[in-house]
Amino acid sequence: MSESTGRVLVVTSGKELLDEMLPSMSGRGMELVVVPTLRYAAMRLGQGDCSALVVDFNRVPPAEREDFLALHKQFPKVHLFTLESVGSIAPTLSSPLRRLTWPLPMGFADQVRVTARMVILLADQVLFSTNAVQNALQQSGVQPISLDTITGLPGFIRGQNEARVLAAQPKQTKKSWSLLGGSEEEAAPSGPLPVNVVVVQFGGTQKQAEALDAAIRSESPEAVSYLLSGAEMVKTAMQLLKDGCPVALQRDQAGRIAGILVENSEGAELRLKKREVERILLLDNFKPAVTLLSQALMGAGYEVVSTMDGADALGLCQKGAFHLAVLGTSAASSQYSGAELATKMRERDPDLRIIFMVDQYPLKAALKGVSQVVELGLDDALLKETTGSVEPSRLIFSVEKALERRFLLLENARLLKETQEQKNQLELVNGFQKKFFATVAHDVKSPLTAILGYSEVLGKKLQAMPGEQRYAANIQTSAKTLNVLISDLVDLAAMESGKLRVEIANLNLMGVITDVFERVKIAAAARKLNMTLEVPPVLPPLAGDDARVGQVVQNLCTNAIQYTKEGGKITIKAELKPDRVEVSVIDTGIGISKEDLPRVWERFFQTKEAMGMRKAGFGLGLKIAREIVQRHGGEMGIESELGVGSRFFFHIPLKFTPPKA
Repeated sequence: MSESTGRVLVVTSGKELLDEMLPSMSGRGMELVVVPTLRYAAMRLGQGDCSALVVDFNRVPPAEREDFLALHKQFPKVHLFTLESVGSIAPTLSSPLRRLTWPLPMGFADQVRVTARMVILLADQVLFSTNAVQNALQQSGVQPISLDTITGLPGFIRGQNEARVLAAQPKQTKKSWSLLGGSEEEAAPSGPLPVNVVVVQFGGTQKQAEALDAAIRSESPEAVSYLLSGAEMVKTAMQLLKDGCPVALQRDQAGRIAGILVENSEGAELRLKKREVERILLLDNFKPAVTLLSQALMGAGYEVVSTMDGADALGLCQKGAFHLAVLGTSAASSQYSGAELATKMRERDPDLRIIFMVDQYPLKAALKGVSQVVELGLDDALLKETTGSVEPSRLIFSVEKALERRFLLLENARLLKETQEQKNQLELVNGFQKKFFATVAHDVKSPLTAILGYSEVLGKKLQAMPGEQRYAANIQTSAKTLNVLISDLVDLAAMESGKLRVEIANLNLMGVITDVFERVKIAAAARKLNMTLEVPPVLPPLAGDDARVGQVVQNLCTNAIQYTKEGGKITIKAELKPDRVEVSVIDTGIGISKEDLPRVWERFFQTKEAMGMRKAGFGLGLKIAREIVQRHGGEMGIESELGVGSRFFFHIPLKFTPPKA
């Protein structure tokens, strides 16, 4: 996660919001930046280092709501989350379109009942067709108008509003006489006011809803509109972020913002990926409930097969026939109980998700149905209402969660299978590679030894013939280079099979360093490099392998010579530390960039700059050298700057401790 991705700007003047958001944010590596006002928010967003803006409308003046929406349009790549409270969603406040989640927030229906404004609720198809919104309002004493289309809605709202204004005005004056004289009184309005709450079926997008709201307020400036959806909150939020729209959450859901941001940045395409139309099997013995729930599920976009017979439901259930089954436990046949039916369905299709619908009474049977969901590992248990059916919107919500879980489980299984197949292929490649290295090393080593021997003999016999002797010398030099390459392959094959030989005995580190220095200073002088040795007068006794440690020092010196230009300097340095001896090879060569430093220990890796100067080699030397040092209980390190030089170093501990296998 990048720095900007992990920084969230919060606009609030209260500390309690930070206390709620901080654990989930910091747990995901995100940083909270807090400002108190719109002006400071605009200044901070201008720095371009925030990925999300959270506005606490409980602490922001209502008049600034539109200003924050305008600010979001200035920075469309910054995700906007608005936190709503009972106060901020009140219909008594003038405001552009606000979004509500289902069920309606506590107290909202009561606020609607006492307001004089025109209130428009744009409800999704499921909530509208099941009368869920209308029923919730009626329970609070609100009798709304229901419209199944938005066609002509702004004009209709204007007409209703004008009718309310007209109905609220006094109709006429009348005279009232008393002994003291006459007077005129205003007659009270007659009859109830026209309805000011309208529930409209709406199937469009957030942006279409915003355009409709603007048209309504243009006709009736005091009207307030709400977009109401019964879809699962996280799924809805991710789609809104993808569309570049604000996400409205209730104030108590602030802790979920971090999770939504992570879901959106990691795997959003997976969750928003278009899935096939899911098929649902619906079983219940109450026909009105079957009809109502089937219509609600089909309205939500699912294919539904319904039945009132348990045995028939089991016969329909075959692997892949359905994605989910909704079972009324009282509809089980005499042959199977609800639990037995669910078990047999899972035997036929292990991927099938199952939801129970349980009668509330008798209480003992209801408790048993709920407990069976846990025992059998089913997805949910929904209690039927006194009408004999579950709330359709509640069923839709439960179905969405269960199908999302099914999709993710199958997707995880698919990815796990792909990963295992890739792992198996990689193991085959690695196995072939190791075998190849070992075969090349073994089959080439013997003839190469013969070439080296005969070229040396040939060089001695051709001393009197300088021209021909030069050919023999070239053969010998090339054979020595090839011998180094083959030795690296031999060591790599041994190392990766766990068979690299390191003989731990008394280590004469001073002698090893001096010996390597005497050998390589000739090559350094040939390249006009200044090579020096800095060692203490004496080094303490150590445990190690003289030949292997010499191989490490030789490799570091050879690299330094190859990658340092004429006139440069190379130093071999040994230092006594409290618990170890540290050996460094320091050069003024080409250096290594910060981006390449972590990769220098990878096999076959060479920097772009190094490849332009290197004469031969596989890029295995450092990896092998590090393995040798680790076998001595030590470690290697590097300090380097591109164009300045490098310091490669390793240490041998004073007290040898065998490395863990």
